[in-house]
Amino acid sequence: MKPEDQSGDNTTPEDVHQVIETLTQEDRYRLRKAAAICLAGTEYQDPMELVHEAILRTMNAANGSKGRHWPKNVPFMAYMIQTIKGLASDSRESLPQKRTDYMEVMAAEGATTEEALGRVGYCHSDVLSQAVEWEESLDRHNRAKTDAILIDTRFADDSEVMLIIMGHKDGLTSAEIRELGEMSTTQYETARRRFRRGLENLFPGRRSR
Repeated sequence: MKPEDQSGDNTTPEDVHQVIETLTQEDRYRLRKAAAICLAGTEYQDPMELVHEAILRTMNAANGSKGRHWPKNVPFMAYMIQTIKGLASDSRESLPQKRTDYMEVMAAEGATTEEALGRVGYCHSDVLSQAVEWEESLDRHNRAKTDAILIDTRFADDSEVMLIIMGHKDGLTSAEIRELGEMSTTQYETARRRFRRGLENLFPGRRSR
């Protein structure tokens, strides 16, 4: 479940410090690996930068400031992985990052710098074609975003499926995903079946095309 900024429990800074101190080397490896999976397309330059941001937001919330609150009834590692995922998603949705991503796509398609800048509103190119292309791109983005929200909502409480989704998006093998999630082959295959059934329920008929 994606952590919310506010919660009704009494997590304190001491609670957060204590659980961080008890993290094993394996725990730290898993957090770094999860951050590496989520890093692409964000403003963060290194997986540990994303991990540290998650810890900072958690400490801020524990101190009564705006941040990410750790509900004490949720295992800390599960909370951290979902917080890392949420921070990465927030970063990708930021307007500056959207513009950067769009310019990178345009550059990959052979557009000049001026054309790319024009298509994100920084100079006047062909205004009409720019507007049409941007609207079509935004429509595709909105449809994809809606699908992503539906998928995230459907599987929010299923950490194994969420890990499979993130791992496949990052190009990890099934063995790497199982290692990261500490899943047996049976657990992994069962989670994949849950994912397929969930997609079929969300988007009936789409997978047959």
